[in-house]
Amino acid sequence: MATREYTLLIDFDNDGTFTATGENVTTRTLHVEFQRGRDVNSQLVGKSVAGSLQAVLNNQSGDYNSYNSTGPLSGSLLPGRLVRFQMDGTTIFQGYLERLLPSPSVKGLDRVAIEVIGPLGYINRQRISVRQLTNVDAGTIVNAILDETDWPSASRDIDAGKTTVVRYWADRQEPLDALRKIEDSESGFLREDKTGKIVFENRHRRMTSPYYTSTATFTDDPTGTVVYMEPLVQEDPLPFIFNEMVATVTPYTLGATATLWVMGQTGTTAPVINPSSTIILWAKYPNPTATNNAVGVDDWITPTATTDYNVYSDQAGTGSNLNGSTTLTVTEFGNEMKMVFRNGGTAVSYITALVARGVPLLSRDPLVISVEASTSQTRYRTRTRPSPAPFIPNPQEAKDWGDWNVAIYKDPIVRLQMTYIANRTTAMLTQAAGRDISDRITIISTGTRSNMGLNRAFYIEALKHVVEADRTHTVTYMLSEAVQASDGWALDVSELGTR
Repeated sequence: MATREYTLLIDFDNDGTFTATGENVTTRTLHVEFQRGRDVNSQLVGKSVAGSLQAVLNNQSGDYNSYNSTGPLSGSLLPGRLVRFQMDGTTIFQGYLERLLPSPSVKGLDRVAIEVIGPLGYINRQRISVRQLTNVDAGTIVNAILDETDWPSASRDIDAGKTTVVRYWADRQEPLDALRKIEDSESGFLREDKTGKIVFENRHRRMTSPYYTSTATFTDDPTGTVVYMEPLVQEDPLPFIFNEMVATVTPYTLGATATLWVMGQTGTTAPVINPSSTIILWAKYPNPTATNNAVGVDDWITPTATTDYNVYSDQAGTGSNLNGSTTLTVTEFGNEMKMVFRNGGTAVSYITALVARGVPLLSRDPLVISVEASTSQTRYRTRTRPSPAPFIPNPQEAKDWGDWNVAIYKDPIVRLQMTYIANRTTAMLTQAAGRDISDRITIISTGTRSNMGLNRAFYIEALKHVVEADRTHTVTYMLSEAVQASDGWALDVSELGTR
């Protein structure tokens, strides 16, 4: 069998390299498996989940026991450490240490299980807020969300969006939830790549080079160069037939500048600021006093002393006015304003009154647009797919979304699962190292061994690798037929007169 050099690296000292003692754990590795990509191999329905890697290491030394204070890695066995898995120096998975689970054995080998999470899971361990953005493309919003997570620019591959979002904001959301709303609005694809980058594909990427060209052909012919040995698994197409597409467009309007929030804590409950200390307060809108169609704030007005707030030396507001020794800094978001008050004086102070003014954002009656395929409805009954996109900008884009997708998904789409043993040949190991999510490959299944009548292009929507201690390397791809991109007409690519 063909072989490759596999390397598992963990940056225990968190310095961005893997050169310290104990950071190359390859010789102790007994098993590695990882997966990445969509939860369902459908370009319409599937969403990328956070990639994950699981490894089992020899822990006979006790080095990976978190409570071993005399161990060489004591104090460094912490979550968030960078982890990299390579084939011949080529990275095929990169993520972040989640946990170590030692498994001591009285009679056998002591082991430790290593759990690693991909970039999307790593950034999702927080909450983010993004202030109002107007008339910006989907890719710009993705970058704004990632900026809030402090995800480095060098670890991104973000397309400019084809959709211009009229209004966008986020308040205290999980980053992945916020990103998926934009993914849906663009009809794009958010994913991780094998080098640990966060990737955002706009809806046209798969129609451009190199995605419209097959990068490899996998065949059931035993004389072929790249041969899959396990049977193909054809997945049920029926749940992914949709012959009615429904999209909702929500328009917005601006209200008049007004007081949007009033602090209700006064008198004995007034907020206290000790000398040389700060207090953080938040104004939130909509709130119980807002109109029913209020959804956010277009622009907060920075509060000014006396007009919007007063600070006094007593709770009743009858002592000395301390506005002059109080500083206020604000950060504005779509539904909230963060206000940081600092007492620069020597006396205890009380915020006796505080209001927040701004321009409210109001929603108008939503417009629902549907597109139907009657022949498909007769054949399969009505099968509806509501668009989950919350930021569709106008009726025309909603209809275009419906027209495009109902034309594709009104009929069955081929979805496959393919597994091969990578270390059977050098050519197959090359494919295992080189292929990634969104790569286009050709599947031939016309021989007597499988005879499925397929010779078609597919996209890799998800993948899984399993490498054992003896270097047996198994690869599984979840595939969707490339019809969604193939049915588009691309300038300078498609032949004139064809689709």
